[in-house]
Amino acid sequence: LFGHHMKDLHPNVTENDLHALFFPFGPICTVKVCRDIRTKLSRGYGFVIFKCRHDAENALKALKFSELMGKPMNIMWAEDMTVKVLSRDDGRGFCDIYAYETEPTESRGRRLANAMKSFFTTLLSSPGTWLGIGLFALAVHRAHCNTVIPI
Repeated sequence: LFGHHMKDLHPNVTENDLHALFFPFGPICTVKVCRDIRTKLSRGYGFVIFKCRHDAENALKALKFSELMGKPMNIMWAEDMTVKVLSRDDGRGFCDIYAYETEPTESRGRRLANAMKSFFTTLLSSPGTWLGIGLFALAVHRAHCNTVIPI
């Protein structure tokens, strides 16, 4: 399966519009316009999946820089994983695969852990660090041995 990813689509473009535009180039497996889960409005991008690479190549050559509903489309090859996800028919309809990837969020604890990991990785990878750690451990041991415990 071979697919195209379209960006900058007109907000009113539907699956039927994309199907009508791409159908003359060959058999189509899937046509999807990505929509906001809450509002159901188009997010301005979509996918068309062809059965044959030759048909997909011809469509790309013919429609690159073309307009749909008065707005130029940005058409490119879709990534392999996107094609695999979109070509699955699970009976539930299309789930927007990018809905939860808008902004990666990271907890404060995770950010702190990543920062500390980076710091210690850098610290421990420098050549003089191990000597410094050894001398520090020796100093702590000597201080501990010389401590007078009052009775």
